[in-house]
Parts: sequence; C-alpha cells; structure tokens
Amino acid sequence: MTLKRVAIVGGGASGLFLARLLSQKRRLKVTVFEKNAQTAAKLRASGGGRANIFNRIITPEDYNNADFAKALLSTVSPEKLDEQFRKFGLVTVYDSENRVYPATQFSQTVVDVLSTFDNNNVNIHTGTPVTSLSQKEGGAWIVNGNHGEIFDTLVLATGSPANLLPKFQSDYNKHLAPLHLKATALKPSLAGFLLENIPKSLSGCRTKAIVSLTQDNHLIHKEKGEVIFKDEGISGIVVMNLSSYYRRLKSTENCRLSINLTHWDENFDVNRHLTLYGSLTGIIHPKLESLYKKKPFDIQDFTFKIKDTYPTDSAQVCSGGINVGEIDRNFLSKKHKNLYILGEMLDIDGLCGGYNLFFAFASAMVAGNHILKSL
Repeated sequence: MTLKRVAIVGGGASGLFLARLLSQKRRLKVTVFEKNAQTAAKLRASGGGRANIFNRIITPEDYNNADFAKALLSTVSPEKLDEQFRKFGLVTVYDSENRVYPATQFSQTVVDVLSTFDNNNVNIHTGTPVTSLSQKEGGAWIVNGNHGEIFDTLVLATGSPANLLPKFQSDYNKHLAPLHLKATALKPSLAGFLLENIPKSLSGCRTKAIVSLTQDNHLIHKEKGEVIFKDEGISGIVVMNLSSYYRRLKSTENCRLSINLTHWDENFDVNRHLTLYGSLTGIIHPKLESLYKKKPFDIQDFTFKIKDTYPTDSAQVCSGGINVGEIDRNFLSKKHKNLYILGEMLDIDGLCGGYNLFFAFASAMVAGNHILKSL
C-alpha cells in the first residue's frame, strides 16, 4: 500500500479539523506543523473559553464576500458541520442567539476531540515553524528547505495575525512570498473603535444601546447590544460587528458611531421623561448621567467620529488575506498543484458569534473530503 503524505501548515481550528478528518484513512500520512508550543491557541480562547464553534443560522451576507460564502454554504451547512462534529464524538448545545458550543461549555473539549485521531497516521510537530516552501517538478512539496520533508499534498492553514503581538506580526507567513499568491492587505476586524473626543470619565461603563455606523450621514448598519466604554474608544460584541461592516467599505473617511441609550425604545420620549422626573437617573448608567449633568448631550444620538479600529493585536480576526480567486470551490489552488488554502488565510471574514470558526471548519471539511475522494 502506497502512502500519500499530507503536510498541514498550522495547528489551529482548520488544521486540526482537517487532520482529524484525514486520520480515518490509513493510506494517508499526515504531518501538522505548528510554530507555537501548543496547538489551537485561538480556539481555546474562543467564546470566553467556552468555544463558540459556529452558529445555527448562517447566511452569505454574514461575510464580506457573500458570493463565495453562498457557494460554501451550498456544500456545508451548519447542520452538516454539526453532524460531522457528532461523528467525531462532540455533542453540541446552542444558546438563545443560536451560538453553538460544546456541551461541556469548555473549549479544551473541542481541542481534545480534534486531537483524538482514528489511526496513528497523524504526527503533530509543535514548536516547529515553517520557514520555506518549494515545489518539485512532479508536484511534490518540500517543507523547510533542502533537508526538509517531502509531501504529496500541502495545506496552508496558518490563520491570520489577529491577536498576535506586534513583534510577531512582521514575520507572519513570510514563507509564502515565493508562491506569488494575490492578496488583499490585512487589517483588524471584529475589533473595538478608537473614537475622537470620547470622555475619559466614561471608561469602564458598560451599558446596552442601539449603535449605528454611518458614513457621510448614510446608515451603513445598526445593531443593539452591550457597549463597553474605554479610555480611547468603545468595544463590545455589537461594536465588533460594526467594525466588520466598517472594513467592507471602499473608503473609511467620514465614518461615525451614533449611540442610542434608550435601547428598549429608540423613539422613547426623553424630554417628557425629564419633564416628569427632572433627571435621567432611572434610564441611563450613572457615569453617563454624571456626564450629562456636566455637559448635556443627546442620549439617543450620542455621536463620535471614528479614528480607526483598535490595532491587530486586539482584534479577533483580520479582514483581507489571500484572494478567493486563487482557489476553486474545493479550496484547491488554481496556480499551484496539490496546494489547498483554508480558513482565515483567505479574504473571508464574518461577524461575531461563531461565523469565522464555521468558515475555518467548513473550509477544512470541504478540502478534506476532496483529498479523501482523490485517493
């Protein structure tokens, strides 16, 4: 029996899911290269340590590239992904917002399940960065130079530089340069906003609100959720979702955030309430009321000009990456033989709530099934 050797560069969500899927075939020998001391660092931190692995309701519009997402969803639905997780032995549950978690509510469970292989044909090399890639004339890949290993198939699954410290961002995927893959510049997404002239007295204030993103007075998107005020800006899930829409704009000039603090009724009669009760004590956070007393503002249109998002090291994902035109529907490179590109490496990013991990797992599922069918 001839073994087919597969190299997976990156031991994150995509890489581990793919390795687990491929482990069912003895004819495959799989090697995972992970530069960190342990695999799946971002997956372990997902959902506040509970691992929000996907969402039960996903539409193409939840992603920056709706056409590509639509094609993927026609192949892998949330139901199909859940079925595959259950085949791996992972039982899932979901909350009122359709966010899916392991039944244990513990992210390590997901990592352990994905690291339990059906055969002993998977080797994971942690603390092993990939510094170079080259392809032989017949299509085989060499990992890490002349004395490196040779593989029949190469899978790139190194994620994005989101949440990496600046000193590590500069080396992100330098080894891909010789492949000449077209890419869009990486920028932080699912991040808080840095705002002009935000009162520092509000730092630490957490409140529910309706938040609107506008550009030149045109509404881009609005959502209701918790807002967290910081020294230089705001954060929270609703804010991170707005940052995803912000990154989809061709230009980010003249963008503003408007915060409506009467979240229970965006048309609540504030003036009538003031006439009746003389204060806003019963309807807004004490820090906001204290600011209002010193310098009154419109609590239904508390508006700030956006300077930028918070930097990449505090973002959950990045917008940009390798253009989806570089791959086919099986995530197979159109330019290089026997090369697959998965997950956050691609110019696909989604909203907060399990959408990005869904894409990571779904891309690995499609590529994995294509590799298995090719045997």
